[in-house]
Amino acid sequence: MAISEQWLSAQVAVRSISIVKFADLLWLLDTRGVAYLPALDWLVVSDLHLEKGSYLRSYGNPLPSVDSVATLKRLQQIIRDYNPARVISLGDSFHDKHSMSRMTAEDRNLLCDIINSVPKWDWVEGNHDPDLPEGIPGNPCHEIVHSNVVFRHEPEIYEPEPRETEPCETEPHEKESHEKEPSTKDGVQAKPQAKHQIIGHYHPKIRKTISRRRFSGKCFVVTEDLFIMPAFGQFTGGLDVDEEVMLVLASKKSRACYMLYDGTIFKA
Repeated sequence: MAISEQWLSAQVAVRSISIVKFADLLWLLDTRGVAYLPALDWLVVSDLHLEKGSYLRSYGNPLPSVDSVATLKRLQQIIRDYNPARVISLGDSFHDKHSMSRMTAEDRNLLCDIINSVPKWDWVEGNHDPDLPEGIPGNPCHEIVHSNVVFRHEPEIYEPEPRETEPCETEPHEKESHEKEPSTKDGVQAKPQAKHQIIGHYHPKIRKTISRRRFSGKCFVVTEDLFIMPAFGQFTGGLDVDEEVMLVLASKKSRACYMLYDGTIFKA
């Protein structure tokens, strides 16, 4: 941990960080799109989508080869600021299974340097990257459990009579997670129960009108039992929080949205 009380106070004063409570833990929401858990010295990031640009170029989209290096350099600076004991990349870290074959040697080296600068790095599997590319440091896993909090890519229901899964290595005092196949509604996984979940996948964004000015940006979405991370990747789009898919997970009455705009974060 590199942050100090003085640094934190200064960041909160200029609205670069917002402090929220979720699952009885205090979280720092950083306007750069990451969440930090001071009690454990964990940094959480989601949906890097490395090499999305090269993937789209292969289908004729005229995009420059800058997304991976831009994403990695932003992440590198954040890790230097926090110096966390553990980084959790919450799925869709790589845009597709061939991402590493398209990544430049310089970007691969930068990625490995960033991972190796942290004592522990976990890759939670996503729908774009169910398997960690070969030769990449870090620990691949399905989910991470700490106390009553589970870190996953997508939300899931936990039933009374579960079956065992194989989550990431847990702390000595933690129990392994259990799960059943998630129920769905109109193709959307139903709202999670029983456990507090930190997820990615949805790339939430929000629009807000203030004094006749319209603002739009990525956002964190927090309910009583669900914490949805914004997408971190350079070329990641977003899903509006008022779309039906998002409202199934986080209704207007149940949610709090923290919008990221022009280097600031504020409750929208």
